[in-house]
Order: sequence, then structure tokens, then C-alpha cells
Amino acid sequence: MAINFVQGQVAVGDPNPGGPNANSNDKDPHVKVFKLTSANFTTTGVNTLLGVFPADSTFISVDYYTKTALSGNGVTSPTLSLGSASAGTQFTTTTALTNTSGTHARISGVSGFMQNYAVPLGGDIDLWAAGACSTGNPTAGEIYVYVTYVR
Repeated sequence: MAINFVQGQVAVGDPNPGGPNANSNDKDPHVKVFKLTSANFTTTGVNTLLGVFPADSTFISVDYYTKTALSGNGVTSPTLSLGSASAGTQFTTTTALTNTSGTHARISGVSGFMQNYAVPLGGDIDLWAAGACSTGNPTAGEIYVYVTYVR
């Protein structure tokens, strides 16, 4: 069940009808990890369906890890946009990725997280990535995107 906040009241999803207690609205975090390679980045952009999350998911954070820097063909300035539709930017637009092997960073400027989702819930949540580079289409590289969410 998603975190459902109601201003000035107990969360809608709170399992304790008498109000909050030490265990009410307790959520276990889940993490999904997605691998992107050089094939997911070009100068014109590549849209990739990374995964599908249950309708009752509440995203907490998105991080990335550059295992191997994107390289080949003079590649520069890789970016990543995340959305709920192909070429979408509902979650983040054009986030610059650090193109250095071994780099880990949180993707900042994320919107659409910690939302007050309406009950009943809608459909499952698609997560699309749009990878692009300013110049050059890379021939090598490996980046992992991982999403932490609760339900």
C-alpha cells in the first residue's frame, strides 16, 4: 500500500484505525536495479522501458553508479531523463551523469516522488529512461540506475 498522506490526519493507508502507533504505516523499502549500456545513449537519445512498479509504490530516491565510463566516438556529456512514458520527463529532465568509472551519485531534482496518491489506485507505474550524449555515440560503458521505493 502506498504512503497516503492526508493533511492534519492519520495517513489514509495507516493500518491502525485508532491512530498512529509504533508500527502504523510502517513500510519496507524495496530496490530495483537497472543496467544501462552504451546502446542506451546516443546523440539523438534512446528511450528504454527500465521497469514497471506496482500501482501502490511510492518512490523514495533514484541513484546511479557509473561502473564503466561511456566511451568511444568522442562521447561527451551523457544525460538521463526519467519518466512514466516513453521520452517522458515526469520524474526528472536531462540529469547530467558523471562520466567517470566508479562514480555513485543521487539523481537530484526528482519530481513526482512522495506523492499523495489517490485511493483507489491507478495502474502500475512504468519507468522510462532517455539516455543522450552531447557528442558521439558511445561504443562502451555500463551505468546502473537503482530506484528505492516503498509499498
